[in-house]
Amino acid sequence: MVCTSLYIPRLLLAVVTLLLLHYIYKHKHFRECTKQDNSKLTPPTELYVFPLLGSLPLTYIWNPRGFVLNSHNFFQRSHPVRVKILNYEFYVVQGAENIKVIFKNSWACTSVPFVKFALGYAFGLPPKALSLYDKDNSGSGRVPHPDSTVEARNRVDYRVYQTLVKLLEGKGLLPFWSRFADDITTRMCTLQSRFEGSDWEHCTDLMRLVGDEATISFVNALCGPHLLRLNPTFLQDFWDFDHGSMHPNELTSVSGMPWILAPRAYAVRKRVLNAVRIWQKHARENYTDSARGADGDDPFWGATFFRDRQNMFLEMDGFDHDAIASEDFGAIWAARNSIATTSWTVFELYRDVELLEKVRGEVDACRIPGPDGRIRFNIDALLRQPVLQAVYAETLRLRMHFYMIRMPDKVDMDIRDWVIPRRKVIVTSTTCAHMDTKAWNTGVNNDYPIDQFWVGRFLKEPTHPTSTPAFSTKDLEGSWMPYGGGPRQCPGRHFAKRQILLTSALIVTLFDCEILGDGRGVKEDVSLQGFGVGISRPASKIPVRLRRRC
Repeated sequence: MVCTSLYIPRLLLAVVTLLLLHYIYKHKHFRECTKQDNSKLTPPTELYVFPLLGSLPLTYIWNPRGFVLNSHNFFQRSHPVRVKILNYEFYVVQGAENIKVIFKNSWACTSVPFVKFALGYAFGLPPKALSLYDKDNSGSGRVPHPDSTVEARNRVDYRVYQTLVKLLEGKGLLPFWSRFADDITTRMCTLQSRFEGSDWEHCTDLMRLVGDEATISFVNALCGPHLLRLNPTFLQDFWDFDHGSMHPNELTSVSGMPWILAPRAYAVRKRVLNAVRIWQKHARENYTDSARGADGDDPFWGATFFRDRQNMFLEMDGFDHDAIASEDFGAIWAARNSIATTSWTVFELYRDVELLEKVRGEVDACRIPGPDGRIRFNIDALLRQPVLQAVYAETLRLRMHFYMIRMPDKVDMDIRDWVIPRRKVIVTSTTCAHMDTKAWNTGVNNDYPIDQFWVGRFLKEPTHPTSTPAFSTKDLEGSWMPYGGGPRQCPGRHFAKRQILLTSALIVTLFDCEILGDGRGVKEDVSLQGFGVGISRPASKIPVRLRRRC
């Protein structure tokens, strides 16, 4: 017993000593690597104590936002750094100048592994269809890589992306946008007509009210009327899916957990995918060429986007109607970021009376007569209003929490003084970029800390006393990046900005709103479940009272 009692603490002391010596050696090597400036080097490995665990971020579990913003961790390095966690490794790159290089070189990167991860875990794409992504080594360009043997019909990554570009940046945008603008205007005016005189009415959650109205208009504009008509619970299921599950503490299907550990999340996914299948089956059975409008869209499929994708996917190996439903629901769900941003924008306007009056002045100047007597806006004029744009941009800066992931495909990537080997994962956090105090204006005496909402970050003061401030994102590349950057910057950014500004303009014009309780005390959900997938959600409901304004 005596020998054993002496042996154990000595063994523990020896282990601790070895770990300490290992850490000191790594620390010295890390510092020496960062001092080199004569030649390009592979980024040094982030320091860790336990060899098997690596830089496992245990504190991330209960405070992910706090972790990535902690000045002592790998997301805050001024140079690229290799991070090892268990059997995984990736390279973290932050800093505006480094990020701009990534954007510039994104043409040489592939997104296939990450698209496959999202489609498989989040949207339930069946294995046969997923395997096509594994085989697709043709690259993201119009011309496939010379060494690729993938048939043109099976270039799944390139072809899927081109359907999005055609809808959101090409000839599909205008009819899609026109339907949305008409639908959201009608919905907002109809909602206003339900209010009696100047009486206030209570609303349990401003964010859900705005989100539901915008989502219905988006789905109607993109998919036509039959998806919601045939599936009355789709709206609720959409938001339950977005929240991960109906139970706030349950592990989500997105994380790759098996069904037994996340039954509610899997049940919600099953319902939304089934809704898409029902709608698309109805479209296949009822669509005729005579149903097409002048722009090619029709009431059964909605935008030609879905009709074209049916034909495209069925040409590919491994795809059937179930697989198409997974792909298409992913395209529908992607609107959640712009819709959530709209809700936050409306919230920020209503909780600041002075800002609200400025925006209302800008919005009123963009009103035009409508043929039906309803409110209408000149959208091009709305998109030029400086304060309204600044509210939009600052909302995205403050609320967007996303990890941009790149992988150099065929060649190594040079990032200033460093080289990231090909086929290695590069991770960049929008949260770190958007909260970098060195990159952002915080006022003369730091009157507007980086974690507070302030539109002045995007407004340039006028040079002439009679001029007005100008909206600008100039010199913010690599610091403001809610839509990513490079050749595959989010193609939905044009529609998103229009949707956010028009919906916000309609609401602040048609309604007065008082936020009940401590409006400034509203916090984001930056828990493990709510952080890192895009625009954040509020941690709680935002009760308000509303009344008609005009």
